[in-house]
Amino acid sequence: MLISYKWLQEILGADPGVDAVTSALGRGGLEVDRVTHVGAALRSVVLASVVATRPHPAGKKGLTVVRVDAGDREVEVACGAPVIPAAPALVCYAPVGAQVLDRTGALVTLTEKAVAGFTSPGMLCAEDELGLGSSHEGLLTVEGGRPGQSLLDWEPRLEDWIIELSVTPNRPDALGHLGVARDVAAVLGLPFHPPAVAAARANGAGAPAAVEVRDGDRCPRYDGQVIEGVGVGPSPLWARVRLGRLGVRPITNIVDATNLVMLERGQPLHAFDLDTLRLPIEIRRAKAGEAFVALDGQKLSLDEDDLVIADADRVVALAGVIGGADSGVTATTRRVFLESAYFEPRGIRRSARRYGFHTEASHRFEREVDLSGVPLSRDRGSALICELAGGEAAGEPIDAYVAPRAPRRLTLRLPRYQRIIGAEAPARAREILETLGLSVLEQKADRLLVEVPEHRPDIAEEIDLIEEVARIAGYDQIPSRLPRVGAAPAGARGDYRLRRRVRQICTGIGLHEAVTYSFLSPQELKAARYDDGSLLRLLNPLSEEKSVMRPSLVPGLLTVVQRSQRYNVPRVRLFEVSQVFLPWQGEAGGAGQLARVERPPVNEPTRLTIFLAGPRDSYLTRPEDVDFYDGKGAVEAVIAELAGSVTPAFDLSGEAPPWAHPKKGARVLLDGREVGYVAELHPDVREALEITSGAVVAELDLAAVAAAYKAPVAAKPSRFPAMRHDVALLLPLDVPAGEVLEVLRTTAGERCEKVEMFDRYRGEELPAGTHSLGFALWFRSAERTLTDDEVDKWTKAAVDAAKARFGAQQR
Repeated sequence: MLISYKWLQEILGADPGVDAVTSALGRGGLEVDRVTHVGAALRSVVLASVVATRPHPAGKKGLTVVRVDAGDREVEVACGAPVIPAAPALVCYAPVGAQVLDRTGALVTLTEKAVAGFTSPGMLCAEDELGLGSSHEGLLTVEGGRPGQSLLDWEPRLEDWIIELSVTPNRPDALGHLGVARDVAAVLGLPFHPPAVAAARANGAGAPAAVEVRDGDRCPRYDGQVIEGVGVGPSPLWARVRLGRLGVRPITNIVDATNLVMLERGQPLHAFDLDTLRLPIEIRRAKAGEAFVALDGQKLSLDEDDLVIADADRVVALAGVIGGADSGVTATTRRVFLESAYFEPRGIRRSARRYGFHTEASHRFEREVDLSGVPLSRDRGSALICELAGGEAAGEPIDAYVAPRAPRRLTLRLPRYQRIIGAEAPARAREILETLGLSVLEQKADRLLVEVPEHRPDIAEEIDLIEEVARIAGYDQIPSRLPRVGAAPAGARGDYRLRRRVRQICTGIGLHEAVTYSFLSPQELKAARYDDGSLLRLLNPLSEEKSVMRPSLVPGLLTVVQRSQRYNVPRVRLFEVSQVFLPWQGEAGGAGQLARVERPPVNEPTRLTIFLAGPRDSYLTRPEDVDFYDGKGAVEAVIAELAGSVTPAFDLSGEAPPWAHPKKGARVLLDGREVGYVAELHPDVREALEITSGAVVAELDLAAVAAAYKAPVAAKPSRFPAMRHDVALLLPLDVPAGEVLEVLRTTAGERCEKVEMFDRYRGEELPAGTHSLGFALWFRSAERTLTDDEVDKWTKAAVDAAKARFGAQQR
């Protein structure tokens, strides 16, 4: 948002200084990006009246010698303008030493220079050479001044300071100079009185245009005024310059008047050529497929959701977004219908995005304009049109206020202010609120009853009032002191504690935490082989790249791994713990509730996802890519810390997630309940994302893991040594190693403490379709040292069971 300091000065009725204003804006929460001083070089330019003209003495084609009266002297200046105004027109004369702009826009200092043998002491200037516009068609002429008068003395508004602000979406009042001036006055402690708005000159004749609002929800207030006898032409210099410096292209005096009101009050206006309309004017929803030609020539087929302005025959404007091509003001316009309205923000936002428009009007309507200020903006626009284009208001103004709003009243409790801010409310709290336009209806020792004006839609609760007072009083005025922190006996809440513990475990086993977006693109999910039908799509996404809620953490981590490999970082060890978003399953509410609480149609379980890619750690050996067993080990390490005495089991059956390899994965079970999945990455996913190294992914439902927790049971350690017996079994490749391990554990007797698989071997000397698995069986007694014969007997029983069950052969 570009702001004119001179305009703020006019509204404030004071000159606090540019530095004070920019400091006040920053302290009040409106970030100042840049301040540009413009027009200072015009101080040397003076008004001069044309006395006479003669041809260039050297007959130079296109040059004329112009004698002008510069007040204290007459000078002759070489001029290349195609048309020289007749005497005694006032033109702008830049003497030697003055600064002007050249054809490239660079600032140059004039020197006495001979042109084809004629020395010209300066130059007569066009609009663009003074930085006052883009026209180079002829000399800039002015009215109402005197020869020798400085251009800035004639029109002080030509020198200015343009302040560039970053305005957040919740501050629509700051999209106009009036709202910015309120903030400045409140921070600096200046009295603020909004400029009075006088009604336009009215001749009393004629009838107002007939208006029918057919959609009060989308347009609760629609105002208008008929103005007759206007003359369309260029605006005065000050208006064209002010608009241009604030980023709005000057067009005609009528359109410029509407834009000046928009920049002043934040209320977009629109002027129709009344003679092109067939009354009545209707504010209604568009018909499906209804044709509309926009002001820029774009032909649209409208949607039923669009709000439009229409006459009896056709659509003449897409409400709050853009006008129509055949109803706007032209050079022949003599009667104007001026529109000032409030349009519901969300509908304007949908229409603007649907057709790819982002206009000054839609930018403001999307953020909400001042509902109560609609008639004031109408009157201000009518008066300004009459001032710039002549004419008079015809008939009574229209105010179709079809859906009035009750005033918003809030209570500001001063003790609560102190609890929130940490300091007492300032003595001038009431003055701050009233300067910002809020009415204090009642004041007691500990509270203020406040009525919130419509120009501040962001103030909806007491906390907003607290913020307003604190930001205007100055956050830097809040005293700094250390807070009193008491230990909470119960500690943090369960979900937070669980996440924190998971992060500690994962970083402890060498993983790095990643944080990815909750929103994904359909392409990312397609690459991870997710089906479109099961996805939650946003109704109003910011972009197509962030239009789907993630059903898993895996697609986001896949993008991270893909980027890492492109940057030649093949070894990836990542984890992420966060919510995923799934369609809600189950009924809302629950037993014992006083009232039924409707749950949103989304389930948000907390997941832990581990992603390993690239070579595993190796020392003095050839590096190998990670595989399923690396992921399985990571899962076991995490569950060993989270599930207490519960040991995870891995089941090869069941449906695999879309991203998982169909033959190299397993469900993770705790007490027979599935809590996650671990698998190598599906070949199609690796190919789609060009992941060349091995990759394994594990995904766990943390709530399910926590629910399976069983406290470890303390046991007195045996003082007798354990005995280990290793066996190697030749087994078919299709026999799951986990099943073999379970058979050995259950048949080796009660003295068997644990069974571990420590080796797997495949070689040409082994029969085809087989491999050798090495198992270590640990035995221990609490009463005595075991003998070799006992251990051999128990081991033989376990091996015989494996032979009978799987056809194993002992090597």
